[in-house]
Amino acid sequence: MSKKVFIVMSEGFEEIELITPADVLRRLGVNLTLAGVGGDPVRGAHGLYLRADMPLEAVNPDEYDAVIVPGGPAAWELSKNPHVLQLLRDMRSAHPRKLIAAICAAPMVLAAAGVLESGQKVTCYPAPDVMKAVDAVATLQQDAVVREAYLVTGMGPACALDFSYAVGVELAGEQKVMQLRRDMCAPNLPQLGAC
Repeated sequence: MSKKVFIVMSEGFEEIELITPADVLRRLGVNLTLAGVGGDPVRGAHGLYLRADMPLEAVNPDEYDAVIVPGGPAAWELSKNPHVLQLLRDMRSAHPRKLIAAICAAPMVLAAAGVLESGQKVTCYPAPDVMKAVDAVATLQQDAVVREAYLVTGMGPACALDFSYAVGVELAGEQKVMQLRRDMCAPNLPQLGAC
């Protein structure tokens, strides 16, 4: 049975960090929903508009196996959005635990939600305020992509494809991701997760 994932889509999202995982996961057969915050369509950080499949307020976290939070300027607003923070807490506290993935500035949203654990390895965009928020509650890494139990984080836009593959491994399995990488002509196949 296909896993179900929603991607949080809020004004100012980093386009490559939303579109790349959406594309990769759909290629892997993952059931994906774009959940919009605010109006529809939603404008990205670089002027690209995307339509949401549903408003974020309509997402029932019990029906999903994972959530992805892209970065970009949207991350600062999302880190103050009570509904987003509660959804992340609900995903973290579910039994069995659900996958949470965030890239670029979005790990600070996870920090604001209180879903990062002490000692948990996390990477994020190297902006001082983002790093400070993440490092206050987790162990900050300088890696492009970090996979820990129930958590995948990525450093920034250039890592979007490898971040997406890492999320794909968690949701569809390494064998399917390796085949997809071959189909997409990805170099360095043995180095899954390296940017």
